[in-house]
Amino acid sequence: MTATSAQIDALEEKKTESPEVKSKTWGKRLARILFRVSVSLVVLIFFAQLIWKFSGSNQWELVLEQDGIKVYSLKTPGTEVVQFKAIGKIHSTLAGVVAWMKNPETCKVQGCTESYEVERVGELLQYNYFQYDFSPFGKRDFVIRSQFYQNPNTKEVLLTVAAVADKVPPKEGFLRVTDMNNKWRLTPLDNGQLEVEIENNLDFGGFAPMAAFNLKRPKSMYHILTHLQGWTERYQNAKFDFIKEKSSNSTASLTEANSVP
Repeated sequence: MTATSAQIDALEEKKTESPEVKSKTWGKRLARILFRVSVSLVVLIFFAQLIWKFSGSNQWELVLEQDGIKVYSLKTPGTEVVQFKAIGKIHSTLAGVVAWMKNPETCKVQGCTESYEVERVGELLQYNYFQYDFSPFGKRDFVIRSQFYQNPNTKEVLLTVAAVADKVPPKEGFLRVTDMNNKWRLTPLDNGQLEVEIENNLDFGGFAPMAAFNLKRPKSMYHILTHLQGWTERYQNAKFDFIKEKSSNSTASLTEANSVP
């Protein structure tokens, strides 16, 4: 009986140590490890997102300064959206920049894939539609209301851009952006210059890593202000009844500035 029991124990030990059994054992251990790591990552991301959401100073903070252009960010506690503001100077007439803004095709220099005017209600109000492809994070489309106003005393022009998602029926394959409140402020200076201030406040919605978008937006706003003068050159003869230039020599100063090599 003793010999038989020893033989049985030896056989059981050999079975336990067989490659097939070892492989199954390590497979189970690896699965448990991966499961624990996955759960830990989910918990870590959740708390990191929670901390990020309730962080922020609620103050404009300088994040980029280059070539006379300053870009600021503002994070309000309790929201995941970061606002951005860029300030720079260009040589242009007020009407030239306004005409560029009114053309829905101008969004293509910023990467949109389709754009058109939905409705125009006089010179001060219009609605536009445009699309962007943010692959691999999906496609977005926008329907915006653009409202212009000029201060009769300072000649400053304010453009407010807001999302009006229901103005156009949804389009298949696109997620409609519903939270957007941007501003452009054009302040006329001397010698045909304008101070251009852009405020960017929008939520792309859907499955979008806001951190990735936030990293790109300061450079994107810097790019706009460094190219805006060139983009608006073809519109310098534009005229609008509601736009009054600061002085009659603005166009002459612009021509002189553009002629400098």
